[in-house]
Amino acid sequence: MSAPTLLEALPPRRRLADAACTAAGWAMGLAGILLPVAIVAYLLAKGLEHVSWNFLFDAPRGNPVGSGGGIGPAILGSLALTGLGLLFAWPLGVASALFLAEYAPRKRWPAWFRFGFECLAAVPSILYGLFGYAFLAVFLNFKISLLSGGLTLGFVMLPVILIGAQEAFEAAGGAYHEAGLGLGISKWYLVRRVLLPGAMPGILAATVLAAGHAVGSAAPVLFTASVVYSRGGMDLSRPVMTLPTHLYYLVSEAVSFPHAYGTALVLVAGLLCTNGAAMALRLWMARKKA
Repeated sequence: MSAPTLLEALPPRRRLADAACTAAGWAMGLAGILLPVAIVAYLLAKGLEHVSWNFLFDAPRGNPVGSGGGIGPAILGSLALTGLGLLFAWPLGVASALFLAEYAPRKRWPAWFRFGFECLAAVPSILYGLFGYAFLAVFLNFKISLLSGGLTLGFVMLPVILIGAQEAFEAAGGAYHEAGLGLGISKWYLVRRVLLPGAMPGILAATVLAAGHAVGSAAPVLFTASVVYSRGGMDLSRPVMTLPTHLYYLVSEAVSFPHAYGTALVLVAGLLCTNGAAMALRLWMARKKA
C-alpha cells in the first residue's frame, strides 16, 4: 500500500481550504484571461463590419462630422504624436537610466530620483495635459498644436521608459562589471559592447509599454493638440485628430456608435499588433544573443 501524499495527510478542514484556494486561484486566473478576450470579441462583433479601407484612410464626413467617412486623419495624428513623443522621451529616458544605473554615485540621491520618477509614472494623465497646456501651449506659445501634444506625450512616456531601462541595465550588468575591471576594459566600452545589447530587449519592452500607454491616452492631448476635424496635414504648429479623442467625441456627442465601435476596434488592434511585433522582436534579439 502506497504512503499517503502530503495533501492526503492533512486534516479534512485543511484539504477543503486548499481546494477552495486552488479553485479561487483558477477562477481569478481565467477571469484575467477571459476578460480582455471578451472585450476584443465584443469589439469585433460590434465594429468589424464597419472597418474597411475607406474607413481606415478616408477623412470624417457627414453632419455632424464623424457620422460618415473614416478615421484616416485620426490614425495619422496618433502616430505623429506618439512618434514625436518618443523622439523626445526615448533618448532622454535611456540616457538618464544609464546614468543612474552606471555612473551615478552610490548614494541616496539616485534612489530619490527613482522614487520621483515612479511617482511621475503614477500621475493621472489629465495632469500632464493641464501642465502641457499651461507650460507648452501658453507659456512657450506653442499653442494647441502637434508640437505641444507630442512633447506632452513625451512627458507621459519618460518615467515609464526611464524605470524600465534602468531595470534592464541593472539586470544586464550582473558580474560583467567585475570581469570588465579585471580585464582592464573601460566603462564606456563595457556599456557600449555589453550592457546596451544586453539591456536592449528590456528597453524595447519598456518603450512599447510607454508608447501603448501614450497612444491610448485622450486627456494629455485633449488640452494640447486635439481638434474635432482635420484633413490630415502633419504641421507641427497645427492641431491634429487622434483616435482616443475622436472616439471620445463620437460617444460623448452621440454622433455615431457604429463608427465609435470601429474606431475602438482599430485602436485596440493597433495596440495588440504593436505589442505582438515588439514581443517577437524581443524574442528574436534574445535568441540571437544566446
